[in-house]
Amino acid sequence: MNHWIPAPEIAVTAEIQECIGGHPYVAQTLARRGLLELDAIRGFLDPDAYQPASPFAFPAMEKAVHRLSKAIQNHETICVWGDFDVDGQTSTTLLVSALSALGAKVIFHIPNRQNESHGLNLPYLKRVMDGGAHLILTCDTGISAADEVAYAQKRNVDVIITDHHDLPLSLPDAYAIINPKMLPSGHSLATLPGVGVAYKLAEALHQHLGDPDICPSYLDLVA
Repeated sequence: MNHWIPAPEIAVTAEIQECIGGHPYVAQTLARRGLLELDAIRGFLDPDAYQPASPFAFPAMEKAVHRLSKAIQNHETICVWGDFDVDGQTSTTLLVSALSALGAKVIFHIPNRQNESHGLNLPYLKRVMDGGAHLILTCDTGISAADEVAYAQKRNVDVIITDHHDLPLSLPDAYAIINPKMLPSGHSLATLPGVGVAYKLAEALHQHLGDPDICPSYLDLVA
């Protein structure tokens, strides 16, 4: 017979109790989720008090934004390379939408699961480049694509990787890599999925080039 195992009690300060109106169950639930700072609790409970982390917290975000801005200004073809799962499809849709809103010349490629498996692969990468892609922007994939990135470099095609999967021992020699696993442990963005990373890139691009107020319109895809 199975038995419920109650979660252990976590000490909650009087300040936290007061912040959430004195509700002990709510206080315990927040504490178990790691919300022990008053500002974090207020932001979690009240959207008006929430302060989102800057997209430029990612070490390579500025470099990626400048390269994408250059591609947009020079009318280079940007290929958004996604994945076939829901994270990859929403990431692809979000980036194509954000880049199109900024006037980019953008195409996309989502691998066929049966024929290509996931990730970058040389035969289809060659096709995309032969079709005129000047810049490859991955989402939800690419962090282990060392050979494919090296091939792109030989053809003078830059690759910007946005991914959330675990880092390999040796990173691809991409133009820029944006991955939450590269952030300090405990950072508020450190557990983002691929579409969350894509959103932060879109946010950074719109802050740099366009209208940041458009970014909330992409949150349905993130959700």
